[in-house]
Amino acid sequence: MAVTNITAGQKDWLSTLNNDLTELNNRDSGSWTSTGMTAMNGYTLNGCSYFYGMIGGRKYLMINGNVSISSGSIGGQTNREVIQLPATVKGCGMKVTDFAYVQNSNNGYPLRVDYNATTKRLSFTNITGVGMTFTSIDFGVIMTE
Repeated sequence: MAVTNITAGQKDWLSTLNNDLTELNNRDSGSWTSTGMTAMNGYTLNGCSYFYGMIGGRKYLMINGNVSISSGSIGGQTNREVIQLPATVKGCGMKVTDFAYVQNSNNGYPLRVDYNATTKRLSFTNITGVGMTFTSIDFGVIMTE
């Protein structure tokens, strides 16, 4: 079968790919910072930082680090607000990916990371049906507008 028949009606994939790569090259040159981040509800921020930038006209936000608490507990199917981001972080809220690794007797991923774009607060939600106690959570989240 002729190549023209196979590609008939399709976009020029090479141009599309090159345009997308050009957008990635046009991202801003921001840097990771912890400026303006504050802990909430008795948590302590350990190496927490965020990167707020743009790729091809779209805002994105990445947040990662570790939070600790002397004796933390989150009931089953409930959430706890943990971090307040500065007011300068705007426009993100569609989550792309996230993880929250809990260091306790179970050592696992029983928490979901949530971000409220209105309040600019990051929270952890216990996705299990039972409460759990912990002292440390490693986490990361990537969002776009």
